[in-house]
Amino acid sequence: MLKTVLLAGTALLALVAAPARAQGSVAGQLTDAATGAALPGATVVLTDRPTIGTVTDANGRFVLPAVPAGAHTLQVRFVGFESISQLLQGQPEAQQLAPLALRTARNLTPEAVVTATRANERTATTYQNVSREQLQARNFGQDLPYLLDQTPSVVTTSDAGTGVGYTALRIRGTDGTRINVTLNGVPVNEAESHGVFFVDLPDLASSIQSIQVQRGAGPSTNGAGAFGASLNVETLGLRPKPYAEINNSAGSFGTWKTTVAAGTGLLNNYFTLDARASRVQSEGYIDRGWSRLKSLYLAGTYSDEKTLLRALVITGYETTYQAWYGLADSLLTKNRRYNEAGTDYGQHLPAYKNQTDNYQQDYYQFLISRQLAPSLNLSVTPFWTRGGGYYEEYKANQNFAMYGISGPVYQPRAGGGFDTLTTTDVIRRRWLKTDLYGATYALQLRPTAGGFLTEATLGGAVVGYRGQHYDELTWAQRGTNIPETGTPYYSEPNAHKLDVNTYLRATVALSEKLAAFGDVQFRHVAYELFAPDGSPGGGKSQQTINFNFLNPKGGLTYQVKDGLAAYASYALAQREPTRTDYTDTPAARRPTAEKLHNVEVGLRRTTGPFQWSANYYLMLYRDQLVLSGHLDDVGNPIHTNVRDSYRTGIELQATTVLWNKLTISPTATISRNKINNYTDYLADYDNGGERGTEFKQTDISFSPALTFAYTVEYELLPGLRLATLARYASRQYLDNTATASRSIPAYYVQDVRARYLWHPAKLGFREIELAAVLNNVLGATYVNNGYTYGYLSGGRAQYFSYYYPQARQHFLASVNLRW
Repeated sequence: MLKTVLLAGTALLALVAAPARAQGSVAGQLTDAATGAALPGATVVLTDRPTIGTVTDANGRFVLPAVPAGAHTLQVRFVGFESISQLLQGQPEAQQLAPLALRTARNLTPEAVVTATRANERTATTYQNVSREQLQARNFGQDLPYLLDQTPSVVTTSDAGTGVGYTALRIRGTDGTRINVTLNGVPVNEAESHGVFFVDLPDLASSIQSIQVQRGAGPSTNGAGAFGASLNVETLGLRPKPYAEINNSAGSFGTWKTTVAAGTGLLNNYFTLDARASRVQSEGYIDRGWSRLKSLYLAGTYSDEKTLLRALVITGYETTYQAWYGLADSLLTKNRRYNEAGTDYGQHLPAYKNQTDNYQQDYYQFLISRQLAPSLNLSVTPFWTRGGGYYEEYKANQNFAMYGISGPVYQPRAGGGFDTLTTTDVIRRRWLKTDLYGATYALQLRPTAGGFLTEATLGGAVVGYRGQHYDELTWAQRGTNIPETGTPYYSEPNAHKLDVNTYLRATVALSEKLAAFGDVQFRHVAYELFAPDGSPGGGKSQQTINFNFLNPKGGLTYQVKDGLAAYASYALAQREPTRTDYTDTPAARRPTAEKLHNVEVGLRRTTGPFQWSANYYLMLYRDQLVLSGHLDDVGNPIHTNVRDSYRTGIELQATTVLWNKLTISPTATISRNKINNYTDYLADYDNGGERGTEFKQTDISFSPALTFAYTVEYELLPGLRLATLARYASRQYLDNTATASRSIPAYYVQDVRARYLWHPAKLGFREIELAAVLNNVLGATYVNNGYTYGYLSGGRAQYFSYYYPQARQHFLASVNLRW
């Protein structure tokens, strides 16, 4: 570890040692051109230096720190107003610009709708906005979680080891089933598993305008309960000028991405059409861990001063060779790229070639937004998300009865007689088809004149779901009356879910510096599924389970001085169990809903040469669902409620410009994640039943006590930027026993990136970008995910741990042409 830190420090000093030139700050004020009122919360940024930016304070004022010498373009954006851009000349001394006035937008923009579920400077919550420019700088083809690994408290995982295929992220130690994800305010989390499968949305980053990462419970939103964080994703906004792009990336392990995108710009001042097609593939670091991904994005928009209509279609298709089995710990130093998938735990060699996962997800959204009055906007978004697919697998020595195969089969024995066979090898497909449909709505009030009420939103959603689970055979080695392909040998009654929520949120100005935020949500969930019912013999039946959740939130924000604000908030969040929490648990131990009490206290500075934030959080859980120590029949962990657990920590984040053209952006989280009075269970194969081990206090699994990340970027020559990016996570335990032998060791990973931006207008290009990144430049041998299970046999506990090894040094390079 010391060697790693020294190498990182040497690289940092080498960048800082570059020559510097004097640079000064730029200050200004923003107002409404029609009323003269100040516009707080507007975005001010240098388009050629997206890391140099800020937002206007309560009086509409802003300060850009340390603007480098030379010519720049200053851009000002604010929802509901036309953006403005003007040339700016960096000077050694401080500058005070003439007041800037924004005019009301001629066309209503999609950003006005997304704000209904987003936090802002006065909502007293903890969040970070990730811009399109920041995503583009990192988009070489890896999935979305890997583009967010520089945000606080984030840990990423990749089954295939390269960031392509099945990937996920945890925030504050909570997994993806507890992270609420919305796409233009529409729920994305799968209704039964609560998970988000980014592999079904390949290259989504190429069509994203911005992402807001809300840590903690956050403000009320649509969809699954936010128990650790929310990702609020906004797709491309209104682009008034025609454009076209061709983006190509290629690199190690056969990784390749091709993206073609184009847009018409405004046609007749009202219509736009945007389209994108992407193809991503990788052979993966893990043997046979390949991915073949395709996606299509299409959006048509009508927009005038008061009305916005947008039809949006996003479709993604993935075929991946299964890499979710992990690697036994005994092989980590022997053959860390070994993939057990397709062998049925070594019973079938060579590995079955079509041990694949196949799924398609289609998103249909139709946004209807109308400005009812200058300060009142109504938005309604009907949507339908359709999904369908299967994973195929080879299984050896399966009983005939499991598949509806007739038998037994009598096989001649050498020397005479017959063997009676009641098992067969099979190839099966396990299907899931889903439909998520409904509508979201938001009525937003934003008074244009100063007053007590500064913002209010009445919003919510009505969401229906249908899920079909069934299995079919494609081949059986032996038997009679084998079910034909397409005829399920097992199926469940369709699952149904109704999720209705409504929320009311408002921000009021108690004084010139003090603002209060209030938010209350009511959510009703009715879930019908096929699950154990407690009948003799372990029977199952179709059952309906109902939940009613009331989730209040509130907070205060105090403007200490221009650009410096303190905030404090409290939020209550509640969440229903997932499908497997019911189906894999006996009815007598049926899980209950979880409850989270979340307190956030922070201080943040959003202007000046050194912008930073410090946040303390306390997350107190009641009946949190945690790992029990058991796995279901396909290896998924089984959860159990624990009465008392908590997460608490401090998050630090900063961005500063040092010397000339050198930007440093570090983040760090120090946390404590504990369960009180926990019992871990092991199946007892010697005596039957289970044996429990009690812990007065123990660590929550997959919750590192320390994470940090940083980006250091230096512009060596005009348009040429060199950067190093790093991330660290301390030890993570695979279960809740805090046992070092069943844990993910701490790891530190560093990347190096170079980007060259060229604007050859004479050649007909708006921009040409050449970029390359060397991932894991120090060659760390690490894993970032895993699982464990155990049992009692032969008078002792036997544990089996599996890990997901990550690639060592590997590179990606891209050529991006933009017109």
